[in-house]
Amino acid sequence: MRLTVWMDHWQMDCCGTPFDTGATVAWRLRPATDLDWLSTALPGTAAVDAVEDHHGGDTPPTTGTVLSIATLHCRHDGRIVPGSGILTPVPRAGKWTGDLGDRHFAGFLIQLDTAPAA
Repeated sequence: MRLTVWMDHWQMDCCGTPFDTGATVAWRLRPATDLDWLSTALPGTAAVDAVEDHHGGDTPPTTGTVLSIATLHCRHDGRIVPGSGILTPVPRAGKWTGDLGDRHFAGFLIQLDTAPAA
């Protein structure tokens, strides 16, 4: 199954391990709630299926292969500025990703294939 996963910038910066496209990962995923701001930043973006959470308690890890990674940068003026999001495909997700001009780094949108290897 293919999942769209959101990873907040602070999750990577705090406790995350950098990863590349094509890598096998095992993450604790939780339901994608409280992401209304994402559709404000990126109108028409695909729905997020899950959120990666290093502090997710006892949820068993989901193992999958990273199909793609994109950074999300957007403007803030006390709230997310509608339509200000920019997705940039990247080959690697690392710690301490910088801002893009006046757009702040928010996190990563990841396509994850959880199908067992054949």
